Amino acid sequence: MKFLKNFSNSINRNNSQDKSPELFHYKRQKVGELSRIHLRVDPDGTGLLLVNASKVIHLNPTAAYMAHLSLEEIPEDQAISKIKKRYKVTKEAAQSDYLDFQIQLDELIRPDGVCPLHDLELEIKPPFNVEPSAPYRMDLAITYRCNNDCPHCYNARPRNYRELDTQSWKDILDKLWDYGIPHIVYTGGEPTIRADLCELIAYAEKNGQITGINTNGRRLKDPDFVKQLVDAGLDHVQITFESHNPSIHDEMVAARGAWEQTVSGLNNVLESPLFVMTNTTMLNANSPYLAETLKFLANMGVPTIGLNALIYSGKGKNVGTGIKESELSPLLETARLLTQKYNQRLIWYTPTQYCNFDPMQLELGVKGCTAARYNMCIEPDGVILPCQSYYVKLGNLLVDDWDSIWNHQLAVSLRERRNIPAKCRTCVLLSECGGGCPLYFQHVNDQNKHEESIDNFHHFV
Repeated sequence: MKFLKNFSNSINRNNSQDKSPELFHYKRQKVGELSRIHLRVDPDGTGLLLVNASKVIHLNPTAAYMAHLSLEEIPEDQAISKIKKRYKVTKEAAQSDYLDFQIQLDELIRPDGVCPLHDLELEIKPPFNVEPSAPYRMDLAITYRCNNDCPHCYNARPRNYRELDTQSWKDILDKLWDYGIPHIVYTGGEPTIRADLCELIAYAEKNGQITGINTNGRRLKDPDFVKQLVDAGLDHVQITFESHNPSIHDEMVAARGAWEQTVSGLNNVLESPLFVMTNTTMLNANSPYLAETLKFLANMGVPTIGLNALIYSGKGKNVGTGIKESELSPLLETARLLTQKYNQRLIWYTPTQYCNFDPMQLELGVKGCTAARYNMCIEPDGVILPCQSYYVKLGNLLVDDWDSIWNHQLAVSLRERRNIPAKCRTCVLLSECGGGCPLYFQHVNDQNKHEESIDNFHHFV
């Protein structure tokens, strides 16, 4: 997005020779609405405004400068004087534009503020057309141990994989803040297995980072543990919930009695101040009953529903229970109608090839691969991956410099979409679709090669 077109957007900040971004954290509370705001200012002066780790607004240098003045609560007369001097405009022009900008900013940072596109009439750049200097979110797979054993799990590592100690993770959190990464998600494996989870959450909170956990929810059955998470500063929790039917859920996670514990944990966090959502992987076993599962979650009071398709990594690569992209549309239409009926938010995660399934047709938003662009993942030993499911080492955050990791050949290739399927290269929807999930089309290519080799063998015989 661009603001205030009458101002030059070529003004850089004074320390533009410094390659490190500046990251600022603010809290705003008005009439019971709490907003956690991060402003990242890059060396070229452009900015990134993140509200509650869910709303992302790109700012030109002028807007980034004004946002900083406003969020720092610089007295209005001083702010206007700084703008007048910096941009060599009249006091009247500086005052008019700054006051207009503050109105826009106030709406943007409110949790239920107006739509920036339709209500504020801001210039919009299409998704994936702005290259970030670093991800917005980093997933920390602090352990690969887990008390479930899902046959479709994307984890490709052994459960006894080497784990960093608490201090090493704190060092990583400090580095991530220095690189301008404000959103931390603890995952795994099962992150609640780590005894120091609350300590790591509290440390990130001290830095000013927003934190969440992705969990199977079983340990959350203990209300005292939920309270410890809240007291540590945890902001949000995502709980894997595969079915309203206990036997289907337990079979999908390969743990008898897991459903009862997960439901108990879900009830506990719904009674807490945490932002809560569930996530369901749609497979052959549970998809026929998706409507019943969604109604069950609505009756529990779950405000946000996440859905995804099979991830073709780890055990999921060969499990054979995934649903074809071309079969997703009726399932997602059911989910869209039911979540609208129950006033829930629906999030669809999986990037797909739009020729097979176009999420925009169902008003699910633009879904392209965000690996090594908007999010990345750190393994239990400090190795950094393009995303949590893409097991190719880009470097180790404790020993390698960030520039070599961010500009690793694979990371750049993913951002620039160099290895997309040939059929996608001339598609008019390429900028939104991006060719779908790289792991999925690698899986399809492997399948095609396997079938071709079988055909050749039969022909030879």
